[in-house]
Amino acid sequence: MTQPLKVVAAGVPAVPAPADGIEVIGSVPPEPGAVLRALSAARPDVLLLRPADRAGLSVIGRAGRTPVLVLTAPDAGELVIAAMRAGARGLLHDDIGPADLARAIRVVAGGAAVFGEDAADRLYARLTGPAPSLPGLTAREREVFGLLAEDLGNLAIAARLNLAPKTVRNLVCAVLAKFGTADRAFVGARAREAGLP
Repeated sequence: MTQPLKVVAAGVPAVPAPADGIEVIGSVPPEPGAVLRALSAARPDVLLLRPADRAGLSVIGRAGRTPVLVLTAPDAGELVIAAMRAGARGLLHDDIGPADLARAIRVVAGGAAVFGEDAADRLYARLTGPAPSLPGLTAREREVFGLLAEDLGNLAIAARLNLAPKTVRNLVCAVLAKFGTADRAFVGARAREAGLP
């Protein structure tokens, strides 16, 4: 008899009931630290992740060889594309039925990808739609522009790029000026539309 697939569920409100060949061996909140500790301790075959926000996706790239199946609300918007960019092997709405969820877990554990209709539609639109128009940015401004997509503040950007906060403030002002706005959220949304970070 084959071993059941081991799953760690992170941020999943209703942990899936045991299914044929699937065992949920841990349930943790969606905070990155808790998820990474559970991955290290349990070494599951699949991480089932319901992120609280965009920052919760940071664990995907740090999950090692454990494939990640992300569950989102139907109105997740840009979280869908962000999860794909982060390396999720699957992305489905969190209202998926138990049989379909079990099937998706098996698919992801087997090394394939599975995406729900919403994720597929968003990806198709991103790949076939017109490329967003971006004003001419210097290389450093592009770095800052990409970090604005993550909704980071100036101090976090400074730490990430190893720059002085005043330098970052000047770069952010230059990026905002090139977009003709003082609205960081607008520029961050444009960066996400451009496929950044």
